[in-house]
Amino acid sequence: MIHLWLALACSGGGSGDGSTDKDIETEDSGQVESPADGPLPDPVPDTTYVEGDAQTLLRRASLDLRGVFPSRDERERVGADLAQLDAVMSEMVHDSRLEERLVSLFGDQWLTRTDVFEIEYHDYFLEVDQEYEFEKSVGEEPLRLLAHVVVEDRPWTEIVTADYTMANELLGSLWPVDYPEGGEGWQEAKYNDGRPGAGVLTTNGLWWRYVTDVSNKNRSRVAAINRLLLCNDILSRPVSFAGSASLAEEGTENAINNLPYCVSCHASIEPVAGVFFGFWSPMQYTRVEYERYHPEREFMWRDYLDAEPAWFGQPISGLVDLGLKVAADPRFQRCGVEKMTAALWRRSLQMNDWPTIDALLGEFEDNELRMKPLMLAIMKTQPYRAVALIETATEAVVDAEVTTRMMGPALFHQVITDTFGYRWEFQGADQLDTDSSFFEERVGYRVLMGGVDGYSITSPSTMPSLTWSLSVRRVAQAAGAHAAVADLTTDDGPGVLIHVTGSTEADDDAFSDELVQLHERLYGSTPGDLWVDSITDLWVQMESLSDPVTAWGGVLSTMIRDPAFLTY
Repeated sequence: MIHLWLALACSGGGSGDGSTDKDIETEDSGQVESPADGPLPDPVPDTTYVEGDAQTLLRRASLDLRGVFPSRDERERVGADLAQLDAVMSEMVHDSRLEERLVSLFGDQWLTRTDVFEIEYHDYFLEVDQEYEFEKSVGEEPLRLLAHVVVEDRPWTEIVTADYTMANELLGSLWPVDYPEGGEGWQEAKYNDGRPGAGVLTTNGLWWRYVTDVSNKNRSRVAAINRLLLCNDILSRPVSFAGSASLAEEGTENAINNLPYCVSCHASIEPVAGVFFGFWSPMQYTRVEYERYHPEREFMWRDYLDAEPAWFGQPISGLVDLGLKVAADPRFQRCGVEKMTAALWRRSLQMNDWPTIDALLGEFEDNELRMKPLMLAIMKTQPYRAVALIETATEAVVDAEVTTRMMGPALFHQVITDTFGYRWEFQGADQLDTDSSFFEERVGYRVLMGGVDGYSITSPSTMPSLTWSLSVRRVAQAAGAHAAVADLTTDDGPGVLIHVTGSTEADDDAFSDELVQLHERLYGSTPGDLWVDSITDLWVQMESLSDPVTAWGGVLSTMIRDPAFLTY
């Protein structure tokens, strides 16, 4: 295996003595009951995994659940005790920062966060500097509903049965929703345009992303909910048209109703597509058509599809019925487990994962379909806690597993903001959370850092790339300089540098104390002497060419670019 990090690490970084080397191979309060005493056992224990120590897993759990490094108190409390780790994780799932992490994790799967919708900010006469906020808000509406159900510890079925949506001030002012008077940020809100209540199935944000047209007649939307809610990707099914007449000869509608290769899929698609005509519009790119539900169109399926509404053979009367049918479908519950497991394992699932998924599904059902206990159970599985594989692991296993996780744009952005107080913004947009603007006047770095754009790139990268490395370098330079200036020259810095001042010298005790606390905070471990000597030499060289503040900015920038910071 080739260790790509050797080309990405900056001089002076790393542990030096091997105490924190994390080579990556190619490839606040309250508790929730633990789903099991001790680690959740796999049905067939697998000895190919090398489990991480308590501190490594604490850092991983904190980044996955909160997007921040664990506090010093948490590190001291856990020590080397896995039992204490489980207790701290049970508290983390109640942290207020969980919602933002869930929005990011769900966003990678639901693909509603995109820079391009058929309705744009200027359709609402918004200013250009509101474009980012508008697109972000629209795309996050369904994701916020999913995250809200988890954070409130409600049954997962509520995502398709809720009679409310989630809205912020902007959406509350633009869409037909009753946003709470005096409310701030994302709040429960109800549409007032006559649409039924079926959770994400009746959100504008979902259907603005998964659009349809006059000829498609909501069929693409049925494919979307099959993939998102049942883990049934209709579009991936192999279809053979050998020996059949062409669609041009038969006609699309005739083929759908008569060709056996078409009927096999469309027999279940057409009856579901019929319930979405309230969201169907004969005119594209029209704000009034897209923002409102149209109850008067609910029965247009009679004219366009000629198929009685049904959910896989079970008759339904509309969207509310559809939500209830989905909630009662065993595939929906299993899919919820599969998607959350894939999100926390940071990889797609394989056939040999099914026994573990079966065990997790049992935990999910035993805990009344609540996601928090399920997340804790997933974080006790071997794939989650693995930091390496044994030398004799098969090539297939090595290719499938992700034992060292790379910070993607969303997590990297959250960590940099929380730790260093720095936000990379341009024209009102977070540069690590966007890619382009409507008029292409703004270009962000989300995809360049391995993220998804919702259309062209639909799965996050798990491996470093050249553009990822270059983006990290630029952010590291800016964030390090920002934090050093703020901490050493003002009274309201982010608190990264807590022992030194602008006059501290390299042979002062405060200097070495600072290096130790930085290593422990940013990397999760105590540094070795070789690392301390190397980073001290780096500081001395930079200070001789500039000044102490600039030198500390260089040290912080170097530490950010180290694999020990960027992986977990």
